[in-house]
Amino acid sequence: MRLSVFNENDEVLLLGEGNFSFTKSLRKYNLKIRITSTCYETSAINEEAQRNIEYLRTQGVSVLLGVDATKLSEYPLLKSHKFDKIIFNFPHCCSKMRLDKNRRLLRDFFVSSGESLKSDGQILVTLCNGQGGTLRDVPKRRWDDSWKIREMAAHGNFVLTSVESFCEDLFEDYKVTGYRGLDKKFHMNEALTHFFVKVSPPVSSDFVPHSILAEQLIFKQSENSENIKWNTVIGTHKLKTDELSPPFFAFDLTFAIPKIFNEIRLYVVLYNYAGVIIKNVEFVRVYEFPESNRITRTYRLIYHSDELPLYRERVIEIHKSVISNLLEEKLDVIVCR
Repeated sequence: MRLSVFNENDEVLLLGEGNFSFTKSLRKYNLKIRITSTCYETSAINEEAQRNIEYLRTQGVSVLLGVDATKLSEYPLLKSHKFDKIIFNFPHCCSKMRLDKNRRLLRDFFVSSGESLKSDGQILVTLCNGQGGTLRDVPKRRWDDSWKIREMAAHGNFVLTSVESFCEDLFEDYKVTGYRGLDKKFHMNEALTHFFVKVSPPVSSDFVPHSILAEQLIFKQSENSENIKWNTVIGTHKLKTDELSPPFFAFDLTFAIPKIFNEIRLYVVLYNYAGVIIKNVEFVRVYEFPESNRITRTYRLIYHSDELPLYRERVIEIHKSVISNLLEEKLDVIVCR
């Protein structure tokens, strides 16, 4: 965490401080910022924490105890206050190996913190290397074996803007301790700080790319082609998921087709109306019902965005309503719901 991330007169909220040693280390730089430092516990966790609290209060730092990072609006002194920076270093629940609980902690924190952040503010979350599930984690951990920080942040309409090394050497007095001040410490070596900004919830117009495809031109170029692929039509390289930051969301869509169906037009419509979030479309299968001669086609849509806050439940809703309605309107198909 570079000291240059702080601007003069920044209002900074520190959460989950435990023994308040990070606040003490930051305060020693005499930056022209106003610090409010908090911890979850309702009293000092040990003698060191008590000494740090007393020192910080003499230095003009506001110290608050009993603050739940997932319920900031419930704390009277924070309810009406907005900050330029909200910092949560090494958040964790009491069950170290419970990925679901740590994901829920992050999700609820991002949902809670939105009301306490200024419109141009930032949230900084520091995790141990490997926990976040981003491309900066080395070695890279499987997305489903990580804390899924980008997806959890999306629940509060936050998007990741950058990931940087924590720079532990800048905070020599910082002693990261476990739950309730337990002696077992975190591995700060190679820890990563994740930077987030808040954006508006996405709407359909956000899915439209700046440059759209001309249908007639595509038809002419592909007139005699067979087995046309998505990336051929929209003019991109084949999707390589290891080159993009997770998460990706894959959902199948099955629809009954009219007698005349043009697969190229399917790709063009999906790109022109949702190319910002649809990164790939793969043909899965075709099925003809023997009794009715009804034909259905199934495609797998891959959703992803670095600019829009996407999480699984939100993408499911987009897939079921926005995309399904779009295809029925533009292609005269009947989506199997």
